[in-house]
Amino acid sequence: MALQQPLTAQRLGAAAFVRSYTTEPAAAETTTTANDTIQALVSTSESAAQIGDFKAMGLCNFTPVGGLEAMLEAVHVYTGLPWWGTIATATVLVRLALLPLMIKIQRNNAKMMNLNPEVSRLMENLKTAQAQGDSVAVGKYTNEMQSLFKKHGCHPMKSLGLPIIQMPVMVSFFMALRAMSELPVPGLTTGGLGWFTDLTAKDPYYALPVLSAAGVMAVLEAGTEVGAANPQSKGMKNFFRGMAVVMVPFTAWMPSSVFIYWITSNCVSITQILALKNPTIRKALDIPKLVKPASELQKNTKGFMENFREQTVHHGKLEKDRALRERQRAAAAARRAAKRRF
Repeated sequence: MALQQPLTAQRLGAAAFVRSYTTEPAAAETTTTANDTIQALVSTSESAAQIGDFKAMGLCNFTPVGGLEAMLEAVHVYTGLPWWGTIATATVLVRLALLPLMIKIQRNNAKMMNLNPEVSRLMENLKTAQAQGDSVAVGKYTNEMQSLFKKHGCHPMKSLGLPIIQMPVMVSFFMALRAMSELPVPGLTTGGLGWFTDLTAKDPYYALPVLSAAGVMAVLEAGTEVGAANPQSKGMKNFFRGMAVVMVPFTAWMPSSVFIYWITSNCVSITQILALKNPTIRKALDIPKLVKPASELQKNTKGFMENFREQTVHHGKLEKDRALRERQRAAAAARRAAKRRF
């Protein structure tokens, strides 16, 4: 009996040693398998995005920004494109939706460009009449200008329609993509292209901000060349030239996803402008042919700031003349009162 107890203890200890030796690798193997399974589930959830995921993340509220986020989610889910392709596709779709408005405004701009020499002449006559205080001539030239616009079915204010629509769209894209980058939305950190695979981070090489600025400059130059710009926007064009250069360091901090939108939008704009060079396309869209090159039609056209300064100076002169006439009338009334007193 005494000998059997130590032998039994030795056997039990050996069995325990064998079990511990064989279960430690098994536990490690089980842990590795679990980690692989989790990674597989995460990658599967990222690739199998569903409508409603953005809503669960706090996006897609009832605002223009939320509507744009819902559109980006729908494009991503239904096309299966990576996020850089999703953003580019959504940008093209939005620009295509604005295409009818753009064509209408370009038609107005072309008419305004052809009328620019006549409008400039009337503006000079109007300013001369205002400087001379000739209210009859002022009314005459104002009516002639309005009649000219009405006859040709155009007006300078119509040219503001596209910027008024495009500005909220640009701001909405910026706010939507920034909100998606701050979360970040699953897949956005690896959904880039080339050197900017992480669309939530800024471009480390500053290439995207430079490309965006170059695209803005190209749109400005090409737009004026084909008469797509408002002939009265000479000063504004110079302003945006400066802004295109200054914006590079000020926008370098933005996530790369914003520049995907910006560069794609610039490419669409340049494509549209170049298409307007084709006489067949212009005729099909009922956009008038320029009677002279745009540079010649814009000759001697004063910019917005120059006109604003002239109007400010003219208004100041009118105010001084009015104050002088009031003082003269007050002095004459005082003299008459003094004569009656004596």
